Amino acid sequence: MWSQKLKSGNVCYRERYENPLTGEIKVATVTIKPSGKKRTDERIAEEALREKIDKITHEAKVKDLTLEELCEKYIARQQREYKPQTAQAARRRLSTIKRLIGNKALIKRLNAPLVADKLYTGSDITYNERLTRFKALMRWAYQAGYIDDVSYLDRLQNKRVPSVRVKDAEKYLEHDEIDKLLSGMTVERWKLVTEFLILSGLRIGEFIALNDSDVDFEKREIHVTKTFSRDIHKISTTKTEMSERDVYMQDELLECAERIKKFSKEEQIQYVFQTDLFLSNGNGDYICYDVYSKYFRENTERILGRRLTPHSLRHTHTALLAESGVPLETISRRLGHADSEVTKNVYFHVTEKMREKDNDKIKSVKMLHVCYT
Repeated sequence: MWSQKLKSGNVCYRERYENPLTGEIKVATVTIKPSGKKRTDERIAEEALREKIDKITHEAKVKDLTLEELCEKYIARQQREYKPQTAQAARRRLSTIKRLIGNKALIKRLNAPLVADKLYTGSDITYNERLTRFKALMRWAYQAGYIDDVSYLDRLQNKRVPSVRVKDAEKYLEHDEIDKLLSGMTVERWKLVTEFLILSGLRIGEFIALNDSDVDFEKREIHVTKTFSRDIHKISTTKTEMSERDVYMQDELLECAERIKKFSKEEQIQYVFQTDLFLSNGNGDYICYDVYSKYFRENTERILGRRLTPHSLRHTHTALLAESGVPLETISRRLGHADSEVTKNVYFHVTEKMREKDNDKIKSVKMLHVCYT
């Protein structure tokens, strides 16, 4: 910083800075009226110049954002506008993209071939999911003014995978698979959880959050008013307003709920603890989502030969009700959503299979035995 006294008696202070975009050396100036204390004037001028230079170069600096910095800005926006678990889920998903592409990658230097190569790790379906998240991130960056051009996103095409209808049809268990899976599970706690989810259609987070008071045996109702978020490890509101609901306990579900209640009471007596939870982890705290999810995935692969997630049990519930002739609208209300493409796809796939079986039965029926010559 240097200074020059003006004819007016004021002092003009100057400081050089480099334009981050062009590399050109520029000079910022600030003029102040002398106070008689030179060091004080210099400190004031220095702070004013720094603020001015930061403001001038701010737009240029954001254009040089790294992928890590952009993700942090995106998550900060999520935290302001959405539920905590939504922002935490975004952080978890983006962490994979950052790891694959590189935290320090400059967003303005990303291009279609590089992104496609980095995001693909062998699975077409996984690649498509990552690509969807990456495109959403970069389009937000464009709208927020952090990058000037995202036209290369149009050159990033999804891999060809089975149709949504076909994929969703693979997300539920057939009757024989349910029997095999439950018979093959050796941990009683997880076996009970699995059976309850099949019979109720609850999300795993909704089940974990259940208190004893939420399961009304007299009215045969499960009051779903909250969920356990795996992302923030806390109880939160249900996914949507429609998710807050009462689920009727049919005979099988009622009997399963009674067995869980008995299991929980015996466990509390044996290990000397008390809990208000419908089913705890064995010491009065919430069941660990990740532990159950890992057990479930490993057992479906071991017993059924295909790796499924606990959410497939919700689709299984849809399939079982569809096979029993329950209307789609009723199933949707029971599951707690007004509209779901996945639920529709599972429902229509099941009813389609039922029609095919009906046609096969009718195909071989002989109704007339008249012989025409």
